[in-house]
Amino acid sequence: MKLTQMVRHVYPNLMPYTCSLADLPVEEMKQVLGKEQVYKLSFNENPLGPSPKAIEAMQQSLLQLNLYPSSNGEAVLNKIAEKEGVQPHNVILSNGADEMIILVAQTFLEPEDEAIIPEICFVQYLASTHLMGAKPVFSPMKEDLGIDLEGVLQKISEKTKVIFLCNPNNPTGTVIPSDELKAFIERVPENVLVVIDEAYHEFAEGDGYASSVEFVKDFANVFVIRTFSKIYSMAAARIGYGIGQAELVDAVNHVRPPFNVNSIAQAGALASLDDSEHVAESRRNNQIGKQLLCKTFEELGLSYLKSQANFVCVDTGRDGKEVFDRLAERGFIVRTLAGYGLTSSLRVSIGRQEEMEAFVAAFKEVIQN
Repeated sequence: MKLTQMVRHVYPNLMPYTCSLADLPVEEMKQVLGKEQVYKLSFNENPLGPSPKAIEAMQQSLLQLNLYPSSNGEAVLNKIAEKEGVQPHNVILSNGADEMIILVAQTFLEPEDEAIIPEICFVQYLASTHLMGAKPVFSPMKEDLGIDLEGVLQKISEKTKVIFLCNPNNPTGTVIPSDELKAFIERVPENVLVVIDEAYHEFAEGDGYASSVEFVKDFANVFVIRTFSKIYSMAAARIGYGIGQAELVDAVNHVRPPFNVNSIAQAGALASLDDSEHVAESRRNNQIGKQLLCKTFEELGLSYLKSQANFVCVDTGRDGKEVFDRLAERGFIVRTLAGYGLTSSLRVSIGRQEEMEAFVAAFKEVIQN
């Protein structure tokens, strides 16, 4: 068998997801490091865990595992629509935000098309573009590592079909002010889809940030992606959603597989949307952790990016991999950013207050020694 003669021509550009130390579950990290205590600050997870209401609802749903779930998640669609001020036909569910990005690529991208992606952004946009055999076109970042919208506009060509933006951006945590984003969308050709990934939306406040869901009502070529993985702390359940005008949503529904979101995830999502106290507590914990990190970085004379997400990107001023390794020796796992060319930078997720205090002590020891 000659595999190269059987697979699609895009195969060489596709890479399976490989787990480095920063990607492993905590228990596997403990085994690799030979430690009883490990602090996982690499995956931007909500350390508080899911809403108690969500856990109860998901447990109840287990009693009906013999039944197929709602194919389109009608109850969840209705709840999201009510919360976001749109109609249920403006919402579509997915198996996490990752699947929604893939579904968008499958719906709109052909091999001759181009997709514009900021140079420092979530890697799934690149993977999904390659999946469809389309050409990724990278736009430059600003000097402060914010997304350069003018640079994106300059990359638009007759072949451009999709623009991927992340707001707040991962891995930088920076935001695009709402007024700048609206002015940008007004200049984008109507036949180019603007995908705005708002995975960290619920953590953002200030810097002119506002959700782009409002733009959906005025622009037919805007599609917003959200997830329950971050502030709602349901990453393992895999549920996300998209919001767009009815015609866009219907187009994506043409490629969405039936039953793509399981009934347990749907039950948890529905209950999570009703637990405003859990969301508020998650925001409080995040703010406390960010303030502690930023204060520490300032004391150490290190530059960092002002984040509107649940992580902070810091320039260690030295080899980031070396700092990562020395932190790992102490049981603290963060994320290196060398893959983006930021060889001296690390991304640190926000944990519980006691986790952040322990991390700060270890980080100071590594940097000062």
